[in-house]
Amino acid sequence: MKKQLLIAAVAASMTSVAMADISIAGNMKVNYTNTDTNGTVTNQVGHEANLVLAGKNGDTSVHIEMALDDANKDATEQASVVLEDVHLTTTVGDIKIKTGTWNGSDSILTKDSARTAGNYIVSTDVAGVGISVEGDTEEASTSVKLSGSVSGVDVSYKAKATADEMTLATTIAGVSIAYHNVDDDAAASDKSSIALGYSTNGFDLTYANADADASATISGDTSYFGNTASFKTPMAAGDDISGFGVKTALAGNTVQFKAFTMEDSSASADVDFIKVIATRALANGTTFEVTYTDEDSTTAASDRETLDLELAVKF
Repeated sequence: MKKQLLIAAVAASMTSVAMADISIAGNMKVNYTNTDTNGTVTNQVGHEANLVLAGKNGDTSVHIEMALDDANKDATEQASVVLEDVHLTTTVGDIKIKTGTWNGSDSILTKDSARTAGNYIVSTDVAGVGISVEGDTEEASTSVKLSGSVSGVDVSYKAKATADEMTLATTIAGVSIAYHNVDDDAAASDKSSIALGYSTNGFDLTYANADADASATISGDTSYFGNTASFKTPMAAGDDISGFGVKTALAGNTVQFKAFTMEDSSASADVDFIKVIATRALANGTTFEVTYTDEDSTTAASDRETLDLELAVKF
C-alpha cells in the first residue's frame, strides 16, 4: 500500500512539473450593433472567441492561437474553430529566432492582418543596435530592420523590397511624440503619420494626423481612428485624416471622446467623425463597453450612426 501511495505521489509530482510550462489564456466578446445609414436601420449580433495555448521548454516557446469568429455578423459566420497565429521562438547563442505564421502589427498608416506561411524573424543586438531580418516564403517580402535609441529618441529603420519605413518616438516636456514615415518606391505613394499624447489632471489628451500622397492610401486599423476600410466612405488614394481625443475616468467608468475628419483628396466627400466610448468593469468579471459613432459626410447618402454594445471577458 505504501509503495502504491509513493508511486501515485511521484506521478502527481511529475504531472505538475510537465504542466508547469503550459498556459492557457483567452477571451470572448459579444457585440450588439445598431446601424442607421441615412434612415436605413439594421440590428446585428456577432461574437469573437480566442483561445491561446503557450508552451515553454528552456529558451524555446510555442504559441498556438485558435479562434471562432462571426466578424460579419451574418449568415456566413464561421462554423468551426480555426488556427490563427502559430509560431515558435527560440535562441541560439545571441541570436533570437521566431518562425511560423502570424499577423503583423497594425499602424495608423497600414493594416497588417494578413497571415502567410513560413514567416521568420532572425534578430540580435550589436552595441545597442537591434538588427533583424524578417520575411516569409516569398523572397520579395524580406526586410532588414535597424533599431535603437539616440539621445532619448527611439529610432527604427526598415528596408523592404518596395518601400522603406522609419519611426521616431520620444517624450518632450511630458508630451509623447510618435512619427511614422513610409517612403514607397512607386511614384506619389509616400505616406506619414504623427501622434501626440499628454496627460494632465486626470485627462489623457491625444492628437493624430496621417497624410498620403496622391497614389497612397491610409489603410490602418488601430484603436485611434479604427479600421479605415470599414468607414461608410472608405479612405481612398490621396485622402488624409486627422483628429483629437480625450480620455478620463468618470463615476467608475472610462470615458473617451474623439473627433476627427477624413479629408477627401477631391474635396467632394469629406467626412466628420464623432466617437464616444464608455467602458465599465462589471463585478462578474466581464467588461461592458458602449461605443457611439457618428459619420457625417458631405454626401448625405453616406451619413451613418452606429451604436455598439459589447460584453467581453478575458481569462
